[in-house]
Amino acid sequence: MSGKTLPAYLQQVLENHIAQSDLVRDKELEDIFRGLNRLNDNVERLKAVILKRRQESSASVPQAPVKNKTGKE
Repeated sequence: MSGKTLPAYLQQVLENHIAQSDLVRDKELEDIFRGLNRLNDNVERLKAVILKRRQESSASVPQAPVKNKTGKE
């Protein structure tokens, strides 16, 4: 899976349609782009919070010793 969020991908697809003259940049499309930008910002912010919490959580949980095939540590 790519590193792009869904809103960023949708914006790229819309820009591709504009380049192919399937769509024209008008007020409605600009409103859609603004909404996608806001949504993308929110998604990126939430991803950062989730990753930070995961790192904090994994750092605070003691790791169990790994046993080898014989059952010894």
